[in-house]
Amino acid sequence: MKRYGLFILLGLTICGGVQAQSLVGRTMYVAVKSVELRSATGVFSEILGVLEYGEQVTVLKENGRWVEIRWAQRASITGWMTSASLTTKRITVAGRQGGGGTSASANELALAGKGFSEEVERSYRAETALDFSLIDAMEEESVAHEELFEFLTEGHLFLGDR
Repeated sequence: MKRYGLFILLGLTICGGVQAQSLVGRTMYVAVKSVELRSATGVFSEILGVLEYGEQVTVLKENGRWVEIRWAQRASITGWMTSASLTTKRITVAGRQGGGGTSASANELALAGKGFSEEVERSYRAETALDFSLIDAMEEESVAHEELFEFLTEGHLFLGDR
């Protein structure tokens, strides 16, 4: 019985030592259409800038799902964003400087965000008589962060830090 206990303890020690791979020091690329760079980890913290799809960053620190990054194109700027907005896969956008990675046009990127490629969308539009103008109009709507913060705090829906 002691032998089994020893094996279990050894197994737990080995498994407990395995952790997620750190992103600190890694070069990564923005994997979403755009993402706001923030002064802190809060959703409502000050916006320092907006990074676009394919832009390069270097991860400086990690804090849960947030990473502090240095913006490659503006090396003097550091800030926080969610790690889910980044990929290690090099991305280049058609018409933008650089090369050697996965490339996409702005139109292809927008369609991919909707789950369509140009081919799939053409085929779908040919087979259906649906009007997507209302969906396109909804996608253009936005609410200022200050208005959203005010709405959530007045309704006692947001109790965290900015």
